[in-house]
Amino acid sequence: MNKKAFLFGFMLVFTALLSSYAYAFDVSIDRVVVNNNVVAESRQNLIEDADLFVVVAEITSLDIIEDAHVEAILRGRQSGDSVADATDTFDLAKGGKLTAVLALALKDSLKRETEFDLTIKVIDAKGNSEQKSFGIKTQRTRLRTKLDVSIDRVLVNNKVVAESRANFIERSNDFDVLVEFTALEDLEDSHVEVILKDLKSGNVVADATPNFDLTEDSSSSELLRLELLDKLKQSNSFELTVRLVDAEGNSVQKVYGIRMREKNGVNGISGGRVLDISIDSVELEGDVIAENENNFVVIDKGEKELGLRVRLTALENVEDAHVDAVLAFENGDVVADATTTFDINDGSNIVKELELPLNVKFEQSNFKLKVKITDAEGDTEEKVYGLKISQKKFPFVITSIQLNPESNAEAGKAIVVKLSFRNIGVLPLDGIVAKVSIPELGVSASKFISKTNLDSIGDFVLKIPEDAGSGTYTAKAEISSQFGDEAESKQIPVFIVGKAEQPKQVVNDKLVVNVPVLKQDLRNDDSEVIYPLMLTNQGPDANTYTLLLDNSGMVNLRLSESNVFIIKPKESKTINIYASSNTNAVGEHIFVATIKSDGKVLAQVPLKANIVAVKGLIASKLKNVLEVMLIGIVVLLVVAGVFFGVKRYLQGNSISKEIPDEEQGEAYY
Repeated sequence: MNKKAFLFGFMLVFTALLSSYAYAFDVSIDRVVVNNNVVAESRQNLIEDADLFVVVAEITSLDIIEDAHVEAILRGRQSGDSVADATDTFDLAKGGKLTAVLALALKDSLKRETEFDLTIKVIDAKGNSEQKSFGIKTQRTRLRTKLDVSIDRVLVNNKVVAESRANFIERSNDFDVLVEFTALEDLEDSHVEVILKDLKSGNVVADATPNFDLTEDSSSSELLRLELLDKLKQSNSFELTVRLVDAEGNSVQKVYGIRMREKNGVNGISGGRVLDISIDSVELEGDVIAENENNFVVIDKGEKELGLRVRLTALENVEDAHVDAVLAFENGDVVADATTTFDINDGSNIVKELELPLNVKFEQSNFKLKVKITDAEGDTEEKVYGLKISQKKFPFVITSIQLNPESNAEAGKAIVVKLSFRNIGVLPLDGIVAKVSIPELGVSASKFISKTNLDSIGDFVLKIPEDAGSGTYTAKAEISSQFGDEAESKQIPVFIVGKAEQPKQVVNDKLVVNVPVLKQDLRNDDSEVIYPLMLTNQGPDANTYTLLLDNSGMVNLRLSESNVFIIKPKESKTINIYASSNTNAVGEHIFVATIKSDGKVLAQVPLKANIVAVKGLIASKLKNVLEVMLIGIVVLLVVAGVFFGVKRYLQGNSISKEIPDEEQGEAYY
């Protein structure tokens, strides 16, 4: 009996040892290379983004291997999807080496992921194996951009949701998500996907549409359905992501906070009575707004959020209440925010703060703001506010500046500036002044603006000084407030012809070309100067002329009108050539204005632009000032030297006459 027990125990130990020996797989995975990058075990290895991963595994056998193969498995960490590849079976002698090459082509679901787990396994016919795991993270080197698509509106169970932290939805086990969108470019092989994430557990459910094409400026909608898992049915807070993706992985998305609300009250009684709570005041961006009124609110340009403060007083005990704020645009779009739940005792006060995202660009628009308080039983109290929101601190816009004469002003004469401006509709303001000026000449004219609700036009007369030289000047218009630093300004170039007669060029005794200026300084900051060409047809017939411009490319040129024009007999016409530059190639550059008629060249006028850097221009002017000052100082020193030299000479002659010889004794006065 004891002998049998001993033999049985021995056999068990032997079998265990044999089994252990059988699974002691003597093979070494020496090195793994992914897309020409050596990867390290259990690390996050950064690899360039690709749709195909070529994996090279170098192994060494520490014993004889028979009917073995190498396999590679790549699994996406987000979706859990995987792709794999394996080699054919092989035998390997002890100490033998093998290089296995495997190819892993990513599925569509994996192409959008950036983090993976790569497992390399060596397995023989008996199931013995050796493996190593590698963390892979891809960096997006392929051009993936934001998809040019507008997600116009999203409805969840027939309720419009806003891109914000919280949208309250009646509790349901199924979410019907309707996505309305507009393509701003042609879409090919695109799809819509929605992901609902439980904020507490992190579990998700998702759905996606089949691929579709959509032409530019076309609108469409897709209905998707999300069925909650059992473990999500009791959750109250979710995050809904709506994403549009094309075949290249370009995407656009919006995220919505979802809060579940019971259909009935806690005790099964339907809510709906007026909640006994007072909305004492509502402040938007620090300004108190009035119910059912058009409240004018001015915000900074580019403001992304509106700050909202709601002050409440409870007239009864309120439990599990929350505040909803919904801002509706004129086009039906909405943005919203909601507070967390709170309790408030009868007679107590509380202030709740909310933030409304504002991602739409506008100058001024009408809005409706609804503030609603709801308790656990569904009882509510709400107020609605009309808003006119402007994104400009100063409400005036200069719409145009017109000059009379239109082409060129003359020294010693007056120029009329017609200024058009409008109030964008915030509020009528007092103390508004409009001013036009030519700063270089020191001339200006101002007017008070009395009516500021409508579009306005003002005429201003500027007298050009007699000694103004020919050249391009700046006509500046400005509207400002006497009670603040706000102002709106706009400026245009104006060419002034000096009193001195300009050279004229007569062509064929019919066309006279008057060129007031042949050369000007041109700053390299894209500001423009004007070269006017005054053409007079002295012939008996009307003629059609063509003006062509040729330059080295360093100067940007444009004309005030078409380059083909007709001049009647004995009439004149002025064509302005506008020149600008942003090049660093400072110095003198020549461009040629060629005048043709009936295919023949009548005249070629070479014009010069001396391009100067803005900083260099300031330095040049400073240098000129210093040179003038230095010359003045030298002249003063010379004059002073002559003056004191003459004075000393005269004093010397006078003294020599008064000093007696020593032999004659002292002189008495």
